[in-house]
Amino acid sequence: MDISVVVVTYRRLKSLEAILAAWLKETPDVWLCDCSREGFKTKLPVNIIHASPDPGNRLRHAVALLTKGRLVIKADDDVMPRAGIAKDFIRCQEITGPAIMGIHGRTFHGKGYYMNTKLYGSKQLKDKPLKVDFVGVITCAPRAYLAFDLNGCNSNIEDLFWQMRCFPKAPKYIIPTDKFHHLAESKDAGRLCATPKDRHERGHFYTNWYNKNYK
Repeated sequence: MDISVVVVTYRRLKSLEAILAAWLKETPDVWLCDCSREGFKTKLPVNIIHASPDPGNRLRHAVALLTKGRLVIKADDDVMPRAGIAKDFIRCQEITGPAIMGIHGRTFHGKGYYMNTKLYGSKQLKDKPLKVDFVGVITCAPRAYLAFDLNGCNSNIEDLFWQMRCFPKAPKYIIPTDKFHHLAESKDAGRLCATPKDRHERGHFYTNWYNKNYK
């Protein structure tokens, strides 16, 4: 199997059925990390892991190890995939070789996460993957980059922890694709990493990492 998908949710259930249905059109191996209090239910043929208390986004890294694909997509619950996105990830992995890929990413230019990094997105690219220092939102990686110790991998830094602390030497690329769209929920004020506390902790993690690696 080429691709597996892991989606994590904790409160955005309104569009979740449609998101899962869209991913099932890309692969039959779809997993949901349900961290909501409601206990999401569906008749769709997806594998559901119900977790309470909420272990946060780090759960998707653990569940990724249960999948079957040679490449594993980890996806947020506020982005709707469109037909062909899995093929775009596969095509770009064939171009670059083993890498952690995503639809958004940053290059690092200084010790301030919000001031000294440059943000790029998949829809800005034409036909070639763009090498960056960090990727996010929807990521895809081969199995070699799935297994790591989750101790210290807090929910609001889990993507930075995975890519920068555990696999800092893994190549990272943004892929050229327009086969997704952000739902309105992606802009809500309570989203993870948007609160002052979350922004501070992400910035603090990044600055410490940058100072240790770019002296």
